[in-house]
Amino acid sequence: MRQIFFLLFFVISGSSATLQSHYTFAGSELNASLIDPEIADDFTIYTFEENRNRKSFSAESLIKLFDEHNLNLSDKSRGIVHFERGSSVSLEPIINDIKAYYLNYYPQMQIKSIHLHSNTPVVQLPEEYSLSFKPNAYKYNRSSLIMNSKELNTRLFFHYTLEATVKVFKASHNINRGTILNYIDLKYTSVPFKRLTGTPLRGIDTNRVRLKKRIPKGKTLYEHDVELLPSVLKNKTVYARFSNGNVHLEFQATSLQDGRLGDVILIQKKDNTRLKAKVVGTNQVEIE
Repeated sequence: MRQIFFLLFFVISGSSATLQSHYTFAGSELNASLIDPEIADDFTIYTFEENRNRKSFSAESLIKLFDEHNLNLSDKSRGIVHFERGSSVSLEPIINDIKAYYLNYYPQMQIKSIHLHSNTPVVQLPEEYSLSFKPNAYKYNRSSLIMNSKELNTRLFFHYTLEATVKVFKASHNINRGTILNYIDLKYTSVPFKRLTGTPLRGIDTNRVRLKKRIPKGKTLYEHDVELLPSVLKNKTVYARFSNGNVHLEFQATSLQDGRLGDVILIQKKDNTRLKAKVVGTNQVEIE
């Protein structure tokens, strides 16, 4: 019995709380119980001024402070611990607005969580407000926004971080500029959302889209990397027609240029004669 009691006493007295890298709490008093909810004699670590919302400490200083109170801390903070004053007001409506903002650009995005904090504690969420995102915020998983409301007669500033994944097409091999894309050239995969340089390619019309630049294997493809094929392709056969009164001629020729509907391009007949022709359809031109 004595051995069991001694062992139990050792386990209890040797137990410690785990120091995390980030804490959020409401109020102005940062107490030790935020780190160790089981603490018997709570004490204040820091008192926030009204206009201050965040405070960071080194893990070493907090461990030393707890040690002075005969309390043990194990560390998982990687050296720095951040404390942030939260709000008693639910910010869920704003979080939902942020989700809607990103899903508008990336319908296939899977959002796991959104960490949202304001420069000043939110004491009231207005019934009517508008959100202004930073330009191109949708390209990044971290950004900021401004809440505007006539009801509050002020603006509130928020920072946020998304934990999300987004599906993209990546090149399955090195693809040269001008290649007409097929799905064999692409790999559809889910990647962590950090930063995108444009709107990811959402799909292709097989054999009707080509690359505007060379894409190395494994690189993400964006909408600005591709273009629809012209109606007429350079060095391809075209069907030409000529009409002048009762004279109607039709013949095959070779296009010397790419051309879209309405473009005037050069074509070459089988006798090497070059003519100007207007693109009027897919592989079809009309001699002017």
